[in-house]
Amino acid sequence: MKIYLTHFRGQRSAMMQWMAPAAGTEAEAWETLTAALGLKGVSAGQRWTVPAGVPPLSGVIEHITQTPGNALVRLDKPGPGTAALGAVNFGGQSMVTLNFYLYGDQAPATAARETPLWQAWIEAHFPTPPEPSKTE
Repeated sequence: MKIYLTHFRGQRSAMMQWMAPAAGTEAEAWETLTAALGLKGVSAGQRWTVPAGVPPLSGVIEHITQTPGNALVRLDKPGPGTAALGAVNFGGQSMVTLNFYLYGDQAPATAARETPLWQAWIEAHFPTPPEPSKTE
């Protein structure tokens, strides 16, 4: 809330959200997500940019912890906003969460443009496991 009130108060907004299953424990899911996004070893206050192969995303790390695994980034790319990233245990299944809150007049257009890129990236890195076959 502090980031919103300090940097984006009263601006138009748009949101993109995903929760995807991840193999292993919650800690292993966080490890997989941070490795894929280039977040390993970053600290609060540091500028950060995703590596090649990830949809454009960069900004300043506002908060990051390893246990539980979560990060809050004040974005400047793909547009002004915040990203809340994490790994959680959801009913015994490890999940990664990616929540992007974009602000400004271009926020809806940016979200519309970026959503399919992130959807494809998530499906490639965190595919939905196949349904178990039911035998009778």
